Amino acid sequence: MDSIYELFDNDKTFILGHRGFSENYPENTMLSFQACADEEGVDGVELDVHRCKSGELVVSHDSNLKRTAGVDRNIEDMTWDEIKNLDVGSFKDPKFSDARIPLLEELFSSFSDRFCYDLEIKAPKTFGHKEICNSLWQMIQDHKLEKSVMVSSFNPFAIRRFNRTCWYSVPTADIFCDEESVPKTLRHGKGHLVSGSSYLKPDCAQTTEENLNKWNMPVISWTVNTKEEAERILALPHIKGLIGNNPLLLSTVLEAKKNNKKI
Repeated sequence: MDSIYELFDNDKTFILGHRGFSENYPENTMLSFQACADEEGVDGVELDVHRCKSGELVVSHDSNLKRTAGVDRNIEDMTWDEIKNLDVGSFKDPKFSDARIPLLEELFSSFSDRFCYDLEIKAPKTFGHKEICNSLWQMIQDHKLEKSVMVSSFNPFAIRRFNRTCWYSVPTADIFCDEESVPKTLRHGKGHLVSGSSYLKPDCAQTTEENLNKWNMPVISWTVNTKEEAERILALPHIKGLIGNNPLLLSTVLEAKKNNKKI
């Protein structure tokens, strides 16, 4: 396949499942990722990567596992042996009680270059990301997925570290939104000045024509979960992708736009 960098330079618009197909399946699980793989119009998956205490790269959104596994502990303080058997499906529906937190290596081994991967680095601390960036870049290379990955984070210092680790060889993005959990200085894309990222990931609310013209950079927008929002955003300049909990809906809207049809 062409590298993602090359695809950014043409008319390609990426459709990515937010934590997989998280509308229908427990987020960031192999079930959720497989559901995306089964849909031809879905280009890839957005997922979250932590480095646990024993050094493995694990796929989970929250650092603390209370919400998804009922365990009030942080991934960074747990070994893989303590994590690997936790039920992270029942919080969605008891029928998913067999769902487990996957290793990033499991995801790469299962799907290889079937996907584009938007890998969000989860970095709880402001600084000190050498280990997770080194491990992530090494795993990408081990699986020969340099052409298939994008890397992003809310933390611009993590992206700066990753850029230097990979010698700016894959696309990277600052993620941001206008919420209290995000430092005020980073709520509107200014993290790019620190990170040196190559594209931006604003939330749906900030994905407006005024902002896009001001930023003048490629944009992948999250989390786009309705037909109306998808249609609005796809009509804007600089849009290179949509991330949503139902990527099948997004791919349907994109296909209709290409064919000048209404859905």
